[in-house]
Amino acid sequence: MGTEAIVTFLDMLENGFCPNEYCFSVVIRACLNAENVPIGEMVFGFVIKSGYFESDVCVGWALIEMFVIVKGSGDVDLAYKKMPEKNAVTWTLMITRFMQFGYPMEAVDLFFFNMVLSEYVPDLFPFGGVISACAEVELLNLGQQLHSWVIRTGLALDVCVGCCLVDMYAKCAADGSVDDARKVFDVMVGCNVMSWTDIITGYVQSGGLDKEAVELLREMIKGHVSPNHFTFSSVLKACVNLSDPCMGSKFASLNCVSQFSY
Repeated sequence: MGTEAIVTFLDMLENGFCPNEYCFSVVIRACLNAENVPIGEMVFGFVIKSGYFESDVCVGWALIEMFVIVKGSGDVDLAYKKMPEKNAVTWTLMITRFMQFGYPMEAVDLFFFNMVLSEYVPDLFPFGGVISACAEVELLNLGQQLHSWVIRTGLALDVCVGCCLVDMYAKCAADGSVDDARKVFDVMVGCNVMSWTDIITGYVQSGGLDKEAVELLREMIKGHVSPNHFTFSSVLKACVNLSDPCMGSKFASLNCVSQFSY
């Protein structure tokens, strides 16, 4: 499908037709793989000359996505600066793509040096993305600032934001933040498998809290939340740390909640 779109676009140019913003958006998204990068760069130049880049937000979004996915973060700044309108959708898209393709620091920089300086008040989606970015690079201080911010904006009780906060504190557990992860977890409404797994993992990673991690798994089951393989992986590590092969064998043999017996 992508190759056909590119061929059709090139035929269109050869026959003297001038593409519109819809055509540009489609062909740019057709270039989201390494072999089509040269064509994507050609289209970028064409878009700049035609003026669509500075007049159409959708074309700008498509170019940003292409640069992040196939070229890294290098050309994103150029695309971002030339966009005519920067809004919540633009920032959320960029933060999401940066995180998806392994550029957490770029996500953090975008949030603090673009969104914040523009005096835009983020909603839960940018907050969730940048908190996750802080978790990936273990930026505990920035994560704590973001936690304070979501409390002030009333987003701290949102399940998605809460999961991101638990994950951030859990991944920074080596800095003694596992207690903060537990505090966030305890006030969350509607804890799901992700939040349970994050807090269990944080306990295991912090060192010395393996018994508590196993007990959390029991509480999770009693609360009718089914563990996934990530949950079991963390609990098995706890069993290894506790030198308890019997408990480890029991957990390893379980495939569903109904197999638990205490």
